[in-house]
Amino acid sequence: MRTLRAAGLFVLASVLIMAAAGPLGADVKAELGFGWSLHAPAISTSYLNQFVPPMTPAANYVNSSASQTVRLNGKIGTGMAGFFNILINDRIGVQLLVDYFRPNVGGSNSDFDILLNYTTTGARQYTRSDSWPDSKGNFTETTYSLNGLVRFPLSSDISFSLSGGPTAFYLKGEATPMGYCSFRLEQDVDVYTLYIKTFQLVYDFGPKTTFGGNLGGEIAYTIMRTVILALDVRYFLSARDDFQMHITPNEGLTEDAQTIEEALNLGSIRIDPSYFRVGLTLRFRF
Repeated sequence: MRTLRAAGLFVLASVLIMAAAGPLGADVKAELGFGWSLHAPAISTSYLNQFVPPMTPAANYVNSSASQTVRLNGKIGTGMAGFFNILINDRIGVQLLVDYFRPNVGGSNSDFDILLNYTTTGARQYTRSDSWPDSKGNFTETTYSLNGLVRFPLSSDISFSLSGGPTAFYLKGEATPMGYCSFRLEQDVDVYTLYIKTFQLVYDFGPKTTFGGNLGGEIAYTIMRTVILALDVRYFLSARDDFQMHITPNEGLTEDAQTIEEALNLGSIRIDPSYFRVGLTLRFRF
């Protein structure tokens, strides 16, 4: 649904640009392009998952703690780009650019350390440290840019262009596993048995929109009068921002996701939406 809305906005903006460019005269040219791109995201972040595990019955509980560091690093992935150029002459124009990609994330997580102090017939302590699997997941990022464009003809068939301008970054993601545990103490006459439930949680972050800019260069070759093949190298820059995290309900979760989220006192993770990308595009001149 979001992809359809984005496509609709892209078409609407293209029509508006063409309508605005119409009165400028016969020298105005329009170009529509699509391409495949390779993206290197700047995401490299961590979150300290530190909370107080609950225990029942409360009468036997003294104190508890659990902690681990969850890490997320963006991986190189592929994406798509679409753009619409309006050239008021052979050298100067404006560009509407939309980028979309969905790379994976990974990261090496620290051990999940657990401590519980409780009472039965006397003081008791339970400690445990679990090796934790690496992070797995993905995120989607869509950027919308309105750029100024300057083109320099190098020969009759080859040109070089510079373009850049403001960019809106829309990003959301999901990853696993984050640790969670809870305790239950059962008594049968004078025998006490401590049970522990440990979960590897799926969590998400975003969606959120941030703002920044982009700057890139393109080398293009005219295959025929109306068809152009181009290589575009571009950097998209946005300030880091805090993305609120949430626990994702799933069939393997035997406790309520909202209750777990409150017990974790789940906060936000700091994300850098910036990325570098190389794109191969075809554009069509009207």
